[in-house]
Formats: sequence, structure tokens, C-alpha cells
Amino acid sequence: MSKLLRANFARLKKSAIFWIGMVYALGIGYIAALSIKNQHSRIDDVLFSNCMFMPIVAAVFIGLFIGTEYSDGTIRNKLMVGHTRISVYVSNFIVCTAALLIMYITNLAVIIGIGFAFGGSMETSTGPLFLFGLISMITLIALSAFFLLISMLVHNKASGCVAAMIISLVFLMSAMVISSRLQEPEYYDEYDVTFMDESGEIQKEYGKKIKNPNYLTGTKREIYKFLYDFLPGCQMLQIARQDPEHPERLPLYSLSIIIVTTACGTFFFQRKNLK
Repeated sequence: MSKLLRANFARLKKSAIFWIGMVYALGIGYIAALSIKNQHSRIDDVLFSNCMFMPIVAAVFIGLFIGTEYSDGTIRNKLMVGHTRISVYVSNFIVCTAALLIMYITNLAVIIGIGFAFGGSMETSTGPLFLFGLISMITLIALSAFFLLISMLVHNKASGCVAAMIISLVFLMSAMVISSRLQEPEYYDEYDVTFMDESGEIQKEYGKKIKNPNYLTGTKREIYKFLYDFLPGCQMLQIARQDPEHPERLPLYSLSIIIVTTACGTFFFQRKNLK
């Protein structure tokens, strides 16, 4: 395992897609920090703004990084020299996870460092920020495990990368749709009277409240709430907004994704025909 890890990290240092990801992390971090200066916002307002795009970053990086191993014959060579399939899978998981965490932490460091240099400040205490950062990193590990499962089982680099990209976009769109549905108000105010006051401003008098037909109730609402906490894309959206309703649940759901996807990945990879 140690030899595999050394080889993987050596390849990571030379990987163009990894350094492109690092440039992205630096650039997005600088743009977020610049918004602190231009909009006079706080550092903690934009600190986790990149969370929403990390599923896409994870999909592209892992799809190309692992796909290159297949196209170059690296995985087959590892097996030919005596490494087990489980050790190959786990070592790839470790290096992919490490790469994503490096990109993510770099982004946070740039926002904090340049944000303070631009005169930004923080009003949120370090406790919640540390918690949000920890949860987002565990979610990122879950994303790594999920997209590695896809990339290790789809040996064609283009197909694996496209499949991962499509799923990452589904994660993103699902998060927005689920969040929007859960935020629907239960009642609307019905405007009975609209008039202009003495100053010329339009005023409205509220009458009775009417039921919102789009408001989720019962079992359907509970399913949406579960998905909002369970899906990695939804977790990242909650961290980006810094308003998770059940922060204690998110790491547990992410750990379950890591365990299940890694178990499935190693199981099917051991039975995969690599010829």
C-alpha cells in the first residue's frame, strides 16, 4: 500500500488536471475575497461559497485522473506487479480525497488571507465556522468515494468523466429544487385592498390567508427533508448558506455514503474484467 501511495502522489504532483484544479481554487478564492472589498461584505459571508461547485470539481478531477490510469494502462501494471485490487482501489481513494481536500482548503485559506488583507472581518464565531468546515470536508470525502466508484468501474475515460459530470449536475439541480420546495410557505397572504396613501405610495391591506397548494406535507415532506440532509449536493448547499437545520446528521449520512460506495466499489472492482 505504501508503494502505491507514493506512486499515486508522485503522479498527482505531475497531474495537469490537479494543477488546473489548484488554479481554480486560487482564482475562485481571490474572486470571493475581492467581493468582500467591493461589496463591503464579511469574510464569513463568502467563506463557503465554493461548496456548491465542489461536486462538479470532484467529478471532473476524479473522472480524468482515474480515467488516465485506465487509458495509460497504469492500473493493469499495478496488478501485474502483485498489488491487490483492494489496495489499488483504496490507494486511489486516498489520493483523490487528498487532492480534493487540498484544493478546498487552499480555497478557504485564500478567502481568509486575502479577505483580511482587503479589510474584511468575521462576525460569526470560530466554533460554527469550524463545524461548517468540518462537515463540508466530510461531505467532500463522500463525493470522492461516490465519483471514484463510477470512475473505477467505467474504464473508458471519456464515458466515466461524462457520467460523473452528469451526476454532479443532477446533485446540483436536485439541491436547488429540493431547497425551493421545502422553502414554500404554508400560507399566502391574500391582498384584499390596494390603495395609494397621501404620500403617493401604494399600500396593501391584508385579508385572509390562503393555503399554498405547493406546500409539502406529511410523508412527502419528510422524504424531501431526508434527501435534503442526505444527498451530498444538498449538504454542500446547506453549508454554502451556513444554515443546516440538522448539522449533526450530515456527517453521519456522509459516512454512510463513504462506507457503502467504498464497499460496493471494492466488491465490483475485484470482479471487473480489465482485459
